Parts: sequence; C-alpha cells; structure tokens
Amino acid sequence: MNHLSKCAVTAIFSIVALGANAQNLAHKIPADAKAVVTLKGNNLIELMSVKEFNNTFLGKKMVEKMPESVKGQTKTIADFGINLSSVFYYYNQSNDSVSYNCVLAPVNNSGQVDDLFRQSDKKFTTNAQLRTFFNHDSTEVVLWNDEMLLFVKSSGKEAYFARPEVSKRLGLPVADHGLTGDPATTTVRSAYPGIDYTTTADSAITTVAEPYAEEPVVVKKKKAVVRKRKPGAHHFPKHKTSKKYQKRKKVKNTVYLGERWSKEESYAAVDTADITQTEVDTVAIYGQDIEIDTATVKENKRIAAIKNKEVVNWTKKMISGFFVKDSRNSILSNKDFVKSIDEKAEVTAWIASTEKAMQDFMPTAIFKGINFLNGYGSANVKLYLEKDAIRIGSSITLSKEMAEAFTKINKRKVNKKFLNYVNEDKLTGYMAYALDSKAYLQEYPKLMNRMYGSIYKDEADMATDLFSLLLDEEAVSKVIKGDALFIFNGLKQNEVTYKTYEYNEDNFEKDTVTRTKKETSPDFLLMVSTEDTRLLNKLIAYGVKKKVVTDLQSYYEISTPKTPVPVYFAIHNGIIFVGTNVDEIKQIVSNQYQAKVSAKHKNAILKSNFSAYFSAKRFAGKIPANEFTNPQQLARTNKLLNSLGDIYMKSNQIKDNVFSGEISMDIPAKQQNALKYLFSIAEDVEK
Repeated sequence: MNHLSKCAVTAIFSIVALGANAQNLAHKIPADAKAVVTLKGNNLIELMSVKEFNNTFLGKKMVEKMPESVKGQTKTIADFGINLSSVFYYYNQSNDSVSYNCVLAPVNNSGQVDDLFRQSDKKFTTNAQLRTFFNHDSTEVVLWNDEMLLFVKSSGKEAYFARPEVSKRLGLPVADHGLTGDPATTTVRSAYPGIDYTTTADSAITTVAEPYAEEPVVVKKKKAVVRKRKPGAHHFPKHKTSKKYQKRKKVKNTVYLGERWSKEESYAAVDTADITQTEVDTVAIYGQDIEIDTATVKENKRIAAIKNKEVVNWTKKMISGFFVKDSRNSILSNKDFVKSIDEKAEVTAWIASTEKAMQDFMPTAIFKGINFLNGYGSANVKLYLEKDAIRIGSSITLSKEMAEAFTKINKRKVNKKFLNYVNEDKLTGYMAYALDSKAYLQEYPKLMNRMYGSIYKDEADMATDLFSLLLDEEAVSKVIKGDALFIFNGLKQNEVTYKTYEYNEDNFEKDTVTRTKKETSPDFLLMVSTEDTRLLNKLIAYGVKKKVVTDLQSYYEISTPKTPVPVYFAIHNGIIFVGTNVDEIKQIVSNQYQAKVSAKHKNAILKSNFSAYFSAKRFAGKIPANEFTNPQQLARTNKLLNSLGDIYMKSNQIKDNVFSGEISMDIPAKQQNALKYLFSIAEDVEK
C-alpha cells in the first residue's frame, strides 16, 4: 500500500496517542490468535480530546504526511472515517507456513474511508457494502464496510518453503539454496564472492559486502573481462582528463559511492535496480569486473514469485468470509485473554504462549532447538495513563514446576540492616534484589536441564550432576546470602594520572611523561549480606600480597592500572560494602553514618524481591559539562531530566502460578494527566 497504508496504520495506532464499547470488535478476532493488542480509544479521548490532539505536533504531522491530493479534504484525524471513541485491535495469527499481522478498527464513516483511497489514487473493488484493496503484490490487503476496517500484512515462513516435500511440490530448488527472509523478499546466495542478490517479484537489489578497490561502480552492457590492476596503479581517477576516467564517464548507469572516494571505506551498498531491468551481463565494481549470471537473477525472481503466489492464496482464504457473521470461535472463548483485559488500562498487550511465540518469531537456526522459555505460559502488559502517574503492569504464567522453583528462590527478603546506610537526600536512585542463594544453586541445574534437555539431554544431565558435586550450596549461601542493595549517587569527576610518550625531535627517542586528565565515573555504594567471611578474608590477604589491595586498617582500597578511579570496600556488621566514596566508607566502619529513609522507600525495598528507584530531577545538573559537545546540549538534557517524574520498579510475589511486576513514573503536579504529560515531553524532545 506504500504511502497510504503507512498513513492509515499510523492513524490507527496514533489514536494510540488518543485512540463505545458498543462497537467492540473482539468477537471478530479468531480464537487461535497468537497475540492481541487492545487499545481503548474512549479512555484516551477522555484524557485528550480529538481537537486537542489535532493541535499537537503529532496530529499536525499526521495530516501533513497525507498525499497532496488528500490534504485539502483531510484536515484532522477525525476525517479518516475511523471511530476514535471505540476499541482498536492488533492481532497476529500464524501457523507453520504463514504469519498474518492484522489491525482491526471500527469505522465511523465508510464514505470518508472511500474518499481517502480515491483521493490517493488507490483503486479498490466494491461488493455490496464490502470494499477491498490489494497492494501491488497482494501481500497487503485492506477490507472495510460500514462497521469495521481490517488491514492484513502477510508473510510466508522460510522454514516451510525449505521443506523438501514443499519445494518439490512448488517447483523450488530442493537443495540448500540459502534462502532467508519472507517470500516477498528472498535472499539467494550468489556463486560470486562478496555479492548477494535480494529479489522481489518486481525488483532486485545487489549488495557488495567487500570492496575490491576504491573506484566507482560502473554498470556495463558488454560482456565482462576480468582485469587485473598493475602494482602501484591508482585506486581512483586522479584527473578528469584520464583516458580511463573518460571512458568510464561515457558509460550509462554509473553509480558513485558518495561525493568522493576514500581508502577508509570498508563496504558499500549498490542499488542495481537498473541492472535487473536491462539484464546487464557485467558489473564493474571498484575497478574489477564481475560477471552476473542473468539466468540466476531470473531464477531468483521466479522463486520469489512462486512463494508470493502461495502467500497471496493463503491470504485470500484467510480473509474470505471474515465480514460475514458466523458461528466460529473467537478470542473471547479464551479465558486467559478475557481475564487479561482491564477496562482501566488504555493499552493491553496479550501473548497466548511466550514459549511458542519465541519458536514462531525467533530464528530457530540461531537457538538450534534450545528452549529458553520452557515452562513459561501466557503473558500480558498493561499501560495505565492516570491523573498522577503512568503505570505499566506485566505478568506471566508459569508451569507448576517453574512456579515452585521461583517460590523457593524468592523466599528471602532484603536485609533490614541495609536501611541503616541509606540517605535518600543524597541518592539519585537505588536497586534492591533478594534471592535465596542456596535455593538458587539447588534449582539452577534443573532450570538449565529444562532449557537444554530437549536436545542435549545426556550432556545436560552430566553438567547438572557435576555442578551439584562441585558446589556446596550451604557453604556458598553463607558467604553470599543472595540479597543486595545498590545505591547510585550520581556522577563525579576524578583527576587521573596516566603515562604517555613524547618523541624527542633532537634524538628521535621517546620519553615517558606523566599527565593528568579528568575521568567521569559513577558514585555508588553496594551492600551485600554475608555470614561467613573466612573465604573473603583469604581473598583479601591474597590481594594484599599481590599489591592489588591496600589494607587501610578498617577498610581496603582496590586500585589497578586499568581502573580509572580507586574502589573501596569493607566488611562490617555482616555486610560487604563496596563504594567509590572513601568518606562514606569511613563513616560506615566508624558507625558514624547518618541514615535517612522514608516509609515509602522502606516499604519498596523490604516488601519486594526486586525494587528500583530513579530520580531524574536529582540527576539533572550532575552530568559534567565536558560530556557534551556544547552548552546548549547540556541545557536541553537538564531541562528534559527536570521535567521527568520519579520512576519506580517492583516485582510481586508469585500468586496462582503468576509472576508479575510494575514500573511507574510520577506526574508533576502542574500536569493535567499522564497522556498530556507524555505529549508535552515528546514535544520538548521534538523541539
């Protein structure tokens, strides 16, 4: 659909920027949908009216990007003919051979949709009340009537076409032809070094992976003659009067790589659409002629056309009867999907099975059968745009075995003693995490066996047995109990000395000189619980002996030539402290540290296995000026940081085999609601 499809889909999803229920189209989504995204248009319009959205930079840009023939009639997104106050859906439906990405939108005025296509010179067919538009290769289709609009983008799966029985039936090469990508864009490995041909049903693109020399790419009609450069020959034309240059200049379809040639160029992409159209026999690339087999190009186009035809046939079957009311099951018969819908959420994304989703969408050749998500079930993510906060909640279902394992691992809480060394007036952010290291070491082999056992069962069994044999889980859990608190205080600059060399112009010898420079580094404090320090004491003694660790009586300093700034650590009150602020470490070991923590942060740290906090406002002004190219860039960054609210993250306890968490950001008091606040931030970034 090219420009029109992009505008239409942008309009539908930018209602995401705006987005009743009487026109809910969920009953049209097939029951076997793999993923569904729900957008509550009515919720969004309550936060920002269509008129207000039209005045935002995004609303103006959407209208500006419409074709010139449409701009006069389409002044706002309300003129698209879509019902903005209803519910919109994206869903994916796929099988072993094809994947359909679909957008389902409610129609408010079908006549306006008709006009949008007509004014864009996009021809569509009409059958009763149903209109249908196909793009140039029919892999994209739009159908609409007075009630709804359906957009479908189809793509075939190469694993299906690579099957010997399928290749034989369709007349495709049965041998390993190296095809990748979707059927509309198929890459075929060339027999010629450094060149791949990517063909579609309409065009071909040549990519040069390795340059042969620093010369322009010249397309020639005559048969190739492979020329060898003489030693010392120039790699690019030196003067316009050069005979070689004048000869090349007369040749049509010359492609120059930029305004000038340089030896630093490591690769180049050459668009040879004209080559395909004229069926050129040779291409001169960087001074070396390479013969192109036109029969190969034609074969590649034939393969792509066959695959495209299959996808088109599947797509036509898929959309056949979609707009006719029938008794087939819909996604509403899936209890897990229905349970995931929250009327208060502006956007909800639901995945039927994370395990199957990875198998469907991730390249199997990379993972080679390894199942990283074995034991993980359905998942969902919800976006809430509230008056005083933006919240994103997520959850994932676990198998009984996985849920039991995670329950054991997460039974530990964060050490309460950590709070004695937290001063929220000084910190910029923190991250706390707690797990039972003994339970983790016991469950880890089982988790690895679950991941790799399907294809490496014997190896996984031996590895897990060896892991359990070598480690004493009880002893390890006493050294590192599994809970930690990381406090981020911002950035600081340190003056660092370093050695370099200067050449003496008199005797041409190099002299070693010591110089100083400023290094920007994080200012942090890390706390880790421990019970048994015998092994740690041995490691410290070894470090002192090797002069990597300096004993400063009650604390230690780690300093190596590779570390830009020294790091200090101490073991005190059953806690390992590691930090960059020596004064802070001294206060801790002398019991003089002044703590300050509010009930809000105390609950956040202690009541979750994972929690995090970041204050953008406190970070503003702490970034050194020399980290930016100019003062204006620094000022803009600080302005953006000052406009952001505090960010919080947390995880929840596993309940009914469901693991969940949340991330939220506070809204400044002067802002009306979260949606308008997001637009204000986006507009500042745009400016």
